[in-house]
Amino acid sequence: MKKSILMICMLLGVVVLNAQSVGSGLRCFMSNLDSPKSEKALFPERFSLQTIDGKEYISLVARLAEGVSNEDIEKMGCKVRSRSGNIVSLRAEIGTLDKLVKSDKIKDIDTARKIGVPELKDAVKDVNADYVHQGLDIPYGLNGEGVIIGVADWGFDYTHPVFYDTLMQNYRIIGAWDQFRTAGNPPQGFDYGVELTSMEDLLAAECDTNNIYDKGYHGTHVASIAAGAGAGTDYRGVAFGAELIFGTWLVDEANVMDTYVWMKNFAKERNKRLVINNSWGVYSFGYMDGTSMLDEFIANMANEDSVMFVGSAGNNGDARFHIKATFDEQDTVRSEFRFDLPQSSSVHYWGETVSLAGDSLSTFSAKIEIYNSGWNLLYESEFLTADGSVIPQTVVALSETDSLIYRASTRLGTNDRPLMDWEVRFTNYNTTCHAVLVITAQNGIVHAWNIASLTTGVGNWGLPFEWRAADYIAGDSEYSISEPGLGQGMLTVAAHKASKRNSSAPSNIASFSSRGPSLFEWMKPDISAPGQLVVSAISSFATEPPTPKTTVEFNGKEYPFATLSGTSMSSPMVTGISALILQANPNLTPAQVKEVIITTAREDSYTEAVPNYVWGYGKIDAHQAVKKAVQMVGLDELQIENNVVLFPNPVKNTLFIDANQQDYELISLTDMSGRVIMDLQGKKDRLNLSNLNSGVYLLQMKLDSKILSFRVIKQ
Repeated sequence: MKKSILMICMLLGVVVLNAQSVGSGLRCFMSNLDSPKSEKALFPERFSLQTIDGKEYISLVARLAEGVSNEDIEKMGCKVRSRSGNIVSLRAEIGTLDKLVKSDKIKDIDTARKIGVPELKDAVKDVNADYVHQGLDIPYGLNGEGVIIGVADWGFDYTHPVFYDTLMQNYRIIGAWDQFRTAGNPPQGFDYGVELTSMEDLLAAECDTNNIYDKGYHGTHVASIAAGAGAGTDYRGVAFGAELIFGTWLVDEANVMDTYVWMKNFAKERNKRLVINNSWGVYSFGYMDGTSMLDEFIANMANEDSVMFVGSAGNNGDARFHIKATFDEQDTVRSEFRFDLPQSSSVHYWGETVSLAGDSLSTFSAKIEIYNSGWNLLYESEFLTADGSVIPQTVVALSETDSLIYRASTRLGTNDRPLMDWEVRFTNYNTTCHAVLVITAQNGIVHAWNIASLTTGVGNWGLPFEWRAADYIAGDSEYSISEPGLGQGMLTVAAHKASKRNSSAPSNIASFSSRGPSLFEWMKPDISAPGQLVVSAISSFATEPPTPKTTVEFNGKEYPFATLSGTSMSSPMVTGISALILQANPNLTPAQVKEVIITTAREDSYTEAVPNYVWGYGKIDAHQAVKKAVQMVGLDELQIENNVVLFPNPVKNTLFIDANQQDYELISLTDMSGRVIMDLQGKKDRLNLSNLNSGVYLLQMKLDSKILSFRVIKQ
């Protein structure tokens, strides 16, 4: 190849920012500030920028020094939005960044990472939640009433009948914050988006704003698993009596921090416990060890504000997108990192982000090599050392029809962990070139992850690392859990295939379910729940909805239910169960809820020796978890004086009901497997049971905002 077309570099060189507190994302942004606008378009929209009153702001997260107030930071040209402990989300004027990175008031600061979404009947029984609904071996049936479930997601249908009660009469969405919406008022304490808090406003809005997640159905499906009332179908969620708040957030971690604080304030004003579901994750521009600022923010809220966080483990359990290289002397390893070519997975596909993390024994260096189809070397970058250095955006002409585009940045993370990120693409999506990552170190361990990068700045599916020769290493699926599932404040959920109770049908881990551990070898995931082929509600406003499994008609409109798979589906199962636990014992801390769940997890022939980095502590068992939560508060404290008498019991023909002049409503009579035998729905003082077979049944009654279950013995 002619030398004249081999290389054209833009701003080629290494830039070093002195402050070690500056994250790799902010280092990358600042090193390219002077690039022409046309050149900035070469790379994904990695950074969240916003123009306010004619000034350009960037979204950041920071860890403040002890004793520093929000006002101290705002004096430097920032807008502090949310705070938990010493972690803050903020917007900063572009012109103030140099002052910020040099300030001794800030210990760590970085750009807010953009976040991507990981792409019921039997499921509810798989986790034994139906036993909890029936009140089996507990004082009364539970459905999540009195607990608020917050869903931080995108694609909400506020009008879907699953968000009413089981009779489709009482509306259970009590609030929504659409951060994309502009016509209306933001929540108190925030200056963007629109808050909706009345049924009238929510139904008038119909759905949240369509955004970069253009299909627009993920949030409805997730929320319906956690708390959908079924709308007359079999696909009723876990905590179908809970109230719901929805946060449609701008796609970076600073905005989700704001969403968490809004949800916390919303629940606190109503004096109710809150469980927040997070069916999404991020891999790039982060620590990947569970100690990021987002992880710390969540842990602070769990410990200080008693907010229960539940999140998905991720869907890269079969991706082979991770490598682990161990160095005991100065040597070098290689691995080819693959691209998603041509653009098959997303119209927004841009290229790859390769993120690296070492231990604190020593630093490491890395470079990329480009080979043609015959494995002849075309180009190699300089080595970049993980010491705060940056390679600005660079373009290399490989042929008349193909160029290489890349940039890289580094920083030191927790415990002086060296971190590095490369953004790499070929301009020709049908390229025949090969890209190779080269790592060298004196000693220690270096991890790397190969993640798809989108033009929108999000993307979280892994692409393989490949073995090619003696000094190459192949990819695996270990260490594949995303942030913030890696954090200690999050209850992290793997996914398995549900099976009917007492069935011999396979119930193995889902192949896509991400595996642990974290880089600190913490036990992650924590628990597993059904997440494969789960049927739940789909937004009626979705632009590209999946094929419906069934539909229901409500208010003259058809509403769909469809099947999806992912840890996005297993996470809300556990969110709903957490709400049942907190209804049973609202005094439990998030740490105690987690302890209840993992100590009552069930094992079978599929879970093997638990705990392990595939299943966590096993399959969640809602019934045993709630029973343990009841035992922790004491039966006498939870028992209510209901003064309800059923007679005769055992019964041959007619069962009489005396509620001692209390206002009540019968719901249903079920068998012990949860199958509805009589759908009652009303106030009756007698039931004709003469046609029932002999056996034990459960009569469910709503009394004083509680769902009570009474055993009825039919002779």
